[in-house]
Amino acid sequence: MRKLAIAGIMMVTAVPVAAAPTQDVAVAALIDRFDAARAAFDPAALGATLAPDYVEISPVGTVDPRAAVLTFYQPAAKRIAPPMTVDERIVRVSGTLAVVSERKTMALPNGTVRALRIGYVARRRGGTWQLVSVQYTPIPPAR
Repeated sequence: MRKLAIAGIMMVTAVPVAAAPTQDVAVAALIDRFDAARAAFDPAALGATLAPDYVEISPVGTVDPRAAVLTFYQPAAKRIAPPMTVDERIVRVSGTLAVVSERKTMALPNGTVRALRIGYVARRRGGTWQLVSVQYTPIPPAR
């Protein structure tokens, strides 16, 4: 009986450790889908990644609700964005919330390289992760 109790305790304590990386991967995949939908100007795919109460703070400081973001990414408004690379991504999951910080670098057509720091907040409901907020902060060029 004692061996069975110890085995049960070990299984219960092992579950959170094993579950954490899965949630990290799911949140990272959400951000990848969000970025792909934005790049493709696909409002349906983008909408699937955004919570109903989503709010975005743009690199110039405007606060845009979900509807404004979806309007901005209509196919008729599509423009070519400079290539961006993810330099780092840190995912922290706590229960049904996740906070992600990311650094992206973009190469502009004139050869200038710019970087952004991006903060994401995601929420899990019914087993599905959606973004609640994203904030873009430009990183000033080195002087």
